[in-house]
Order: sequence, then structure tokens, then C-alpha cells
Amino acid sequence: MKPEPTSVRITDLHSHVLPAVDDGAQDLDEAMGALNRLIENGVERVVATPHFRASLLERPAREADKIHRFDAAYQSLVAAATAAGLEIAIERGCEFKLDAPSVDLSDPRLRLGGSDYVLVEFASFQLPPFAANQLLGVRDAGWHPLLAHPERYQGTGGALDRVEKWLDEGTRLQVNARSFLGWYGDEAQSVAAELLRRGWITCIASDYHARGRPDLDAALELLRRAIPTSGDAVQKTPHAPNDATEQAIRTLFHENPTRILANEPTVSVPPLALPKPASQKPGRRWFR
Repeated sequence: MKPEPTSVRITDLHSHVLPAVDDGAQDLDEAMGALNRLIENGVERVVATPHFRASLLERPAREADKIHRFDAAYQSLVAAATAAGLEIAIERGCEFKLDAPSVDLSDPRLRLGGSDYVLVEFASFQLPPFAANQLLGVRDAGWHPLLAHPERYQGTGGALDRVEKWLDEGTRLQVNARSFLGWYGDEAQSVAAELLRRGWITCIASDYHARGRPDLDAALELLRRAIPTSGDAVQKTPHAPNDATEQAIRTLFHENPTRILANEPTVSVPPLALPKPASQKPGRRWFR
């Protein structure tokens, strides 16, 4: 029986569960273990998003080989999950690294569930000075960029005016669940909380690389302590679940991801203020 630890139906748009194609699951056994742990976290639908560099588009033979490997890995994982009776829907896309000007995303296998949304990331964990142009290139090509883990790029916290402009121009933000728990350091944790406080996050995903626990459930429970805000003034309500917070959580973990896969416009999430975070957990930054 599928466990229901959270009571929230989770659709996870960012994961590295395809076997032997990137730095995620290294074989089918690891991939199946990852799916089981996602199910234990309450995930009912996951999108496998292996890394794909835009620069590969300039090398057609290597691009075709990479996508062929994705095809084979996806088919093997779906077949194994079906044979094992796992209660999780598996869809596909990629994490598209913006390391070249070309943004040919006409192949639906590169987009989230074949929709017009594409999960994009910058070429390094340093916020690039030309980020706006990169995101504009995706939009001008006709696609909707969903920026992966903006909180993890060094410099994001000091460039929130730039982030706001990206949002105004149509970019959407996906924050990693583990960022709220301090897995990637204090800066990423602080920026994730600030993005939440401003109501700028579109969805929360695992970015799970098949190691350890996904921690979607732990992040969800932490967010249940968040307080709905009005502008910059925090409402004086207890740190306890309430209807507004629960609705925001459902939007972040289920409704907006579902809308993205259905190729529908996302909805805004009301600002939420988290309690003061605990100090960073040591020794865990190596998890991507």
C-alpha cells in the first residue's frame, strides 16, 4: 500500500532517477530504490530530468546519442516500476544547462512532460551577469523557462531586483526542498526563505540524485510552520498549520507542478514567512 506521510499529493518536477545517464542513479537498482524513497515521501508523480547541456545541440551526433541513452533508461525504469507495481507515475524532461547560445528545444523529450515548460539551469553555481539574456533566449524561442534552484547560485541573495525582473518577464522559479533544511549551506537556506517570503517560488522539487532521503516530507513539515504574510508585515498568528499555509503548500508541491505538466499557466503563491532557521547541517553539501 502506498504510504501517505504528508496528506499532500506531491508532483516532483526535478529528479535524477534515470539509471546510468548522469550523476544521479548509477544503475537500475539505485533508480528503483530512489523511486521507493520518493513514494515514501508522498510523491505520486515524478519527472526524470537528467542533465543536458545546450552545447550538445551544436554536435548533432552527440546530441542524438545522449537522447538515445535517455530513451533507453526511461523505458527500462518505467518497465521495472510497472513490473514491481510501484504506485508512481514517471514522466520525463531534462535539466537544460544554459552553456551555449543555442536553445533548440523543439524535441519534446527535452521539455517537462513534453509541455512548453523547460527546466533550465545556469552553467555554474555563480549567478552569471548575462542571466537575463539567457532566460530571454529561451522565452524568445517560444518556451517557458522554469529556473532550477535559484537559491543555490552564489550572488542571488544580492541580486533580487534582477530575479524580480525575470519573474515579470515570465521566468518561473523551482526551489529545492533540501535548501530549506540547510543542506546546501546557510546562504542557499536564507535565499530560499526570502524567495518564499516574497511569494516568488512557483514550485518545490527534490532535485533527488538517488542518495540519502529526498526530504520532501521534512521540507513540507517545516513549511507548515510558516506564517502567511501581508506585504512586509507578518501576521501575528501562531506557528501552526492554517488554511492559507496549507493551500500554499498544496500549490507549491502539487498544483503548480501539475499545471506545468498540463501546459497551463501557473498560479501565484501567497508570501510565507518561516521561523528562524536552524543552523546548517554539517557535512551534507556534497549532495547536489
